[in-house]
Amino acid sequence: MTQAVTCACGHDFDAGDDLVGGITNCPHCGKAVEVPGLRDPFWRALQVAAALAWVAAAVAGYLAWGALGGVATAACAAALLWLVSRAL
Repeated sequence: MTQAVTCACGHDFDAGDDLVGGITNCPHCGKAVEVPGLRDPFWRALQVAAALAWVAAAVAGYLAWGALGGVATAACAAALLWLVSRAL
């Protein structure tokens, strides 16, 4: 499995799993590029917890405000989780 990486020069390439969370050189320009992601099992646990929190938010919204409330709450929770994932 590989991780997609985009260099500042605009070149897209794939980095191996052994480089996830580290730094590699761009094959196009040779500059150092950070490979996104974490290899830590704790990261996978956080992803599972985030998915469960998203489901819980959708169910709570549904119970409190009906079907439309559940969809709206799920959409807001998904957007928030996406923003947090971009910050990490």
